Amino acid sequence: MKSDIFETELNYIKDEKIRESARYLLEKLPDYFYTMPASTSGKYHPAFSLGEGGLMRHTKAAVRIAIELFRDNIFNTFEFGEQTQDLIIMALLLHDGFKQGKEADGHTVYDHPLIAAHFVFENITKLPMDQLDALQVRRLIASHMGPWNTDKTGKIVLPIPKRDDEIFVHLCDYMASRNFLNINFLDNEIVDSAERGQVKVLKK
Repeated sequence: MKSDIFETELNYIKDEKIRESARYLLEKLPDYFYTMPASTSGKYHPAFSLGEGGLMRHTKAAVRIAIELFRDNIFNTFEFGEQTQDLIIMALLLHDGFKQGKEADGHTVYDHPLIAAHFVFENITKLPMDQLDALQVRRLIASHMGPWNTDKTGKIVLPIPKRDDEIFVHLCDYMASRNFLNINFLDNEIVDSAERGQVKVLKK
């Protein structure tokens, strides 16, 4: 199964129905999501998210950033319960699922958050999770671009994150795309300091 590459991230989701809904939708994403770089130009993402599978690694990084922030007591000010945390993880897993549109056309499409959000809505009756929760995931995905919410003409086309959960999702995506960031991967899994001696250098 395609979604097996995200087994670590799926297992962060405690609610079984939310986890299986995320798995179902990951299976239905375009194949290119699992193979393309996060940035086709190489300008806007760190080295670990370039090259084959880069977008998938960017997604893993965004989820891991969320997990680390959940563990930081200062973020208790957001008062995210376990269910909201699960929905945030699900949204991050799916947020760039249609980055080049429904079919890869070689570059990022500006409305990819809306395409991914609508994808959740299109499948809402097929998901084991509560439909209101699915609509929350849809909302989180739609606003994940933050201030980068215009098309090429400058027209506003994407919603700005306003609620705490929307801001949090945008923050995780934003941090995972910073050029200065260095996250170590081994066989497409994030590795911690004890394992760094085995890290493979990813080709750009």
